[in-house]
Amino acid sequence: MLTTFLATSILRLGSLYTIELWVKVAQITQSLLTPVIAILIGVITLRIQRQLVNTQQQQAETSRLQHRLALMDRRMKVFAATQELIGIVFREARIEKLEPLFQFARDTREHHMLFGAEIGEYMDELYRKGLRLHTIYAASGPQHVIRQQDIPVDLEIVEWFSRQTLVAKDKFLKYLDFREP
Repeated sequence: MLTTFLATSILRLGSLYTIELWVKVAQITQSLLTPVIAILIGVITLRIQRQLVNTQQQQAETSRLQHRLALMDRRMKVFAATQELIGIVFREARIEKLEPLFQFARDTREHHMLFGAEIGEYMDELYRKGLRLHTIYAASGPQHVIRQQDIPVDLEIVEWFSRQTLVAKDKFLKYLDFREP
């Protein structure tokens, strides 16, 4: 009974509405559907672009951190060579042979590419004072007796080197510290 009622109702509606009316409804629906689709495509495109920007920012940060990590090994070698020279002077209070200075120069030759100018100046100062200490030792003769006029200079240089362990750590810290972003 219900199906018969629905079937007759549909037939009556079909006779009441003409094909022209259905065409107009289709045209209106089509004209409304076009902007809706355009808006949806715009929203989807915007979300994709935001995702791409976020991905690019993450990749840039990862690349920056990888670069810092790649420099770490080379910077640590320069720092270790610096600490080694300071340790020799601190331990022996002299530089008998030039070999430790030559080794220092070889191990730290990349410092100008890895660090700022202040580290370069510091390396030069370490080398000059180490060379002066060697010169004083070489002038002491086979008996290794330091000349009277060289004693204050020798003492000053050895005391200066004794303070450099902490100074070197402070100077290198900004290049070796990963706590900073």
